[in-house]
Amino acid sequence: MRIAIIGWGSLIWNPGDLEIDGGWRDDGPFLPIEFARISRRNRLTLVIHSGAALQQTYWTMGTYKNLDMARENLQKREGTIPDFIHSLTKKGNASGNILPEIKDSIAEWLRHHDVDAAVWTGLPSNFQEKRGCPFSVDEAMRYLHELVGKGIHHEAETYIRMAPRRIRTAVRARAEQELGWLPLETA
Repeated sequence: MRIAIIGWGSLIWNPGDLEIDGGWRDDGPFLPIEFARISRRNRLTLVIHSGAALQQTYWTMGTYKNLDMARENLQKREGTIPDFIHSLTKKGNASGNILPEIKDSIAEWLRHHDVDAAVWTGLPSNFQEKRGCPFSVDEAMRYLHELVGKGIHHEAETYIRMAPRRIRTAVRARAEQELGWLPLETA
């Protein structure tokens, strides 16, 4: 089984223990991606977020031929629970709570690539849990400005600046404009 790994954030510049075969290709499926999750070390990280602007993602081949092993490898790299590692086969078999529009986009992408399945990280926004309000671009910027004010913004700044240049989200545009956090030379 040929299994693609889809990525858009830190997997690109820091695959860690992810078992991949080759570099990242830049013609992944278009998905609604935004800096909408507060993660470890105060980072505001990229996740699939319904309603966000579509971004063309990246993909690479995993070395595992077994879908369960590929999911487990991605889960280990992401340091998350199995529920947040999603997959879809060309035959339509899905794992994880995948939104219909995400499933449709990835299914369409699979039809045009020589792979049998795809795996990706399906972490949700956690603004309600962390900030007591739903995610919004304004709330994300409030959060980043608070980090700057406290002098604890360095991890958040690095993550946003390291994200691939072509991931052009509303939060990134505002972080560039308001904080001067321009993209670094990555993918």
